[in-house]
Amino acid sequence: MTVSVAGDGSGALSLDDTDGNTAYTEASTISNGTLELSFDSLGSSSGLNVDAETEFNPLFRAINNGSNSINLSIYSADGNIQTSPSILTDYSVVIENTLNDGNGNSLTIEYAFTDGSSSIVGDGSTGSSVTLTEESGTDPTQEISLVIGVGDPGTSFDLSTASGYITSISILAAV
Repeated sequence: MTVSVAGDGSGALSLDDTDGNTAYTEASTISNGTLELSFDSLGSSSGLNVDAETEFNPLFRAINNGSNSINLSIYSADGNIQTSPSILTDYSVVIENTLNDGNGNSLTIEYAFTDGSSSIVGDGSTGSSVTLTEESGTDPTQEISLVIGVGDPGTSFDLSTASGYITSISILAAV
């Protein structure tokens, strides 16, 4: 999964994978102005557990460097916005993705980005969002967490041949 963003640390909206001193998680890095999320190799692991929920809290932070409030929303063009999740049932809106193994078997994965109080997954135009107050406001920084729910693949699902992963997540900021 790749998160594509434009701009840099001094733009109206800045994304940061550290709290100023240390990285939030091994899953997020900033490279050439792009926040990249990679869950295929975390430390000594080789990915996420199946039939489980994994939380990255926080995963990154968004910083409003501008003079107006910004509404931040997150969506994916190649994942489906799901308002009745089957795995992450504690969240109102998630990005849902289905993997196929080429043998007719499928595996559902759901992603919930949250600001600590609500899901901020949206459809790119009218979806949920979190408001970052202006720079002179009380809190121009918001930590964003991610919960990933992986369904039960069953015994016949072949993880080594799976395809259909989400390739990008977009972060939209509107004044």
